[in-house]
Amino acid sequence: MSTLSHAKKLVGVVSNSLSAHRNVALALASAATLALGATSVQAASLSNGSLSVDINNGNGAIGRVLFGGSDFYNPGTPVSDYGFQNGTDTSTFNSTWRGGFFGSAVSSSSSAITVSGSYTGGGANISFTRVYSLVPGLNVLRTVSAFTNNGSDTTLSAFDTFDPDQGINQGSGFETFNQVLTLSTPGGVAKAGQATESGGLTVIVGSLDSRATVASGNPFAIFSGDDLNNFFASPFDDGGAFSDSGTHIGLRSLLTAGTSLSFTYDQAFGTSASAAQSAFIAANGDVAAVPTPALLPGLVGLGFGVLRKRKAEAAKQTSEA
Repeated sequence: MSTLSHAKKLVGVVSNSLSAHRNVALALASAATLALGATSVQAASLSNGSLSVDINNGNGAIGRVLFGGSDFYNPGTPVSDYGFQNGTDTSTFNSTWRGGFFGSAVSSSSSAITVSGSYTGGGANISFTRVYSLVPGLNVLRTVSAFTNNGSDTTLSAFDTFDPDQGINQGSGFETFNQVLTLSTPGGVAKAGQATESGGLTVIVGSLDSRATVASGNPFAIFSGDDLNNFFASPFDDGGAFSDSGTHIGLRSLLTAGTSLSFTYDQAFGTSASAAQSAFIAANGDVAAVPTPALLPGLVGLGFGVLRKRKAEAAKQTSEA
């Protein structure tokens, strides 16, 4: 046998071996992921009976998400993380996937889970909260982040990164059809990333916030500062191509000293792409009328302020009379 023929035979053996190992891995993952759970780390949980979400008690990242018989983010390489960077300075990049804990504290109630912490990369001094809640009556997870700059002016680069692998528990593999959409809702126009496995099970990650950057299809995950800068500079739209790739959302915005900003995005789940889109649209049907948990304290304060103003005006009118 010639050296070339021998080499080709070896390549074929290796290829067949890798294929066999991948099929075994898929079968084991399908059988075991839901039974064993995604992680041994203790978690706070939200559930409406159809959609269940675990939040890591150690760093406040999204953990296991169960819907339609599938774990969406933990099969294979688990990716469902958040992180920060100071502007475009890659040396200040940190994320929960890379072990960033940000001094996070996690607390929960029957309707919401709140994560609080701080980011200090590159001399920044930004405190943050993340409030997770399920939109009532819908299979939608809402994440509301609030940031306060306790230091000097900073360009905040905040992001969430996901690798949807919901097809594993369906026996259809790691790949999803990935694309970026604009969705018209009664609350406004949203930009969203959509990932659908071959059987139809879908997650949509999007926001009504015009500052949002969304990508779907590349990169696989935001693992570095270079990944993050590329994401913001040229957000990728895979146009519905079928691949094992990620879906990501983020905000890059100047946060001046002493100021605050907030950012809200939703993850909508459905047994089909149209069902997930319908859930996302319904969740954003009347944004002004449904305050998020993070905004409730401010709204309550505003309410008391209006009440005091009205009482003062009534007292003035009485004295003048």
